[in-house]
Amino acid sequence: MPDFPRTATAAEVWSYGTRTLTGFTGQPRTDLLGEDADFESGTGTRKARIDRLANMESQQTPEEGTASFAASDTYPKTVTIIDTSGKAYAGKQHVVEGYIDLSELADGESIKVTYYVSIVDPVDYKKYAEETYSDAQSLPMLFLTTKPARYGIKIELTMDSAPSADRSFKYQLFQKVIE
Repeated sequence: MPDFPRTATAAEVWSYGTRTLTGFTGQPRTDLLGEDADFESGTGTRKARIDRLANMESQQTPEEGTASFAASDTYPKTVTIIDTSGKAYAGKQHVVEGYIDLSELADGESIKVTYYVSIVDPVDYKKYAEETYSDAQSLPMLFLTTKPARYGIKIELTMDSAPSADRSFKYQLFQKVIE
């Protein structure tokens, strides 16, 4: 194959069936970060990111449902919307976050959101936070997030007195697990 002048056009280069690069300086397998592209031998930023893959959060299938409070039920009434203690990832660090739609809450009514965590196995839940929402909500979509836990997280909704009509609070919760 003849040597090309440095001013060869692309069409001239591609007109030959075989081509050899000459005058290349540096490592031929260098990625954009300037490291050897071999995953195992990297040492800089990219290597740290690759190593981090082993400890990245994984998102479980969301838990979606409805917590229902009928006017005819006995009160106070509590509905557990999530309990992670029996999940396959119990024993690994995890958090729960997501949404509860409080748009059905009416004036004169209140609902309490209670958070529990277990720091021991077997699971022994202890309450660590509680929030009460009263009356119709001008911003009805509640976002919640828990503290990290290993053995279990539980979230409950409680109404202390009967609502004026049946109430259904939809929720969508995501469990993030550190693998």
